[in-house]
Amino acid sequence: MHTHLRLIATGVVAVAAMTGMTLAQGGPPQAPPPAGQNPTTPPAAGRGADQGPGGQGGGGRRGGFTQYTRPLASADVLARGKALYDTNCATCHSVDLRGTADGRNPNLLRSGTALADKKGELIAAAIAKHAPPITLIEADAVAVAEYIHSIHATMGGQGSPPGRNPTNVTLNLLVGDPAVGQTIFQAACTTCHSLTGDLKGIGSKYADARALQNAWVAGSSGRFGGGGRGGGGGAGNPVVVTLADGSKLQGTLVRKDDWLVILTLADGTRKSMARTPGMKIDVADPQGSHKKMVLELDDPDNKKMHDVTAYLWTVK
Repeated sequence: MHTHLRLIATGVVAVAAMTGMTLAQGGPPQAPPPAGQNPTTPPAAGRGADQGPGGQGGGGRRGGFTQYTRPLASADVLARGKALYDTNCATCHSVDLRGTADGRNPNLLRSGTALADKKGELIAAAIAKHAPPITLIEADAVAVAEYIHSIHATMGGQGSPPGRNPTNVTLNLLVGDPAVGQTIFQAACTTCHSLTGDLKGIGSKYADARALQNAWVAGSSGRFGGGGRGGGGGAGNPVVVTLADGSKLQGTLVRKDDWLVILTLADGTRKSMARTPGMKIDVADPQGSHKKMVLELDDPDNKKMHDVTAYLWTVK
């Protein structure tokens, strides 16, 4: 019995060793191509490689799925493809490629055929057997395919509509007036903040204006009234619990849910109580004044927000 097991183990080890040698050598030998067919050699850098100044434009985004990395066709091919699509396809698949709500006409933004197509071979085959018939020469079918690919290149994730994530766009948030922003800041912010104290050199503490704006608007930094420990229900914030008999307990909230409230009292004692219908729990919001200020600054064009951002960016 033991001898039999040793023989099996020896065979497994030998097979594993041979597999390792095969993988190390680049896999099993490839069968020669059929007669009359040239061997297929993959392009050195893939379809998504940059083609340099003289090449065609790239897709919507570099890296990622094929629809974002494939080079786009020339402008004249895309224009012809759009015209052919609008004439022959848009009636059923809609101008924006999203098909029909009843599902009878496929959404081409997430069509497996359209996404797997490389240079029109799959889309042309689908057009050739389309019902009702669509008669296009091969070059025109390829132009339609290239136009569809150009729309894919501008989509967001999961087949969301084109244009959801515009490409090659640089956002400039420094569009406000720093002088106006200074006036707003002095009126709305200096009761809690100081440019010689907590906000000293604030403009140099962020990599870009967008990060600075996100921080001061959301109060996400301790410099802008944040710094609480977070957690559900305001954990870490001051709390006052009023019991049914009118007596009060003050402390720091640890936890609050539908059944229980836990707080730490001033002497460090942790108090845990079941919630009752007559109990009132008031949790202080350390960002309350900041939230009120942001709402007061709100305007339809966000001009005040951009003015304050432009001013804070100058505080180096």
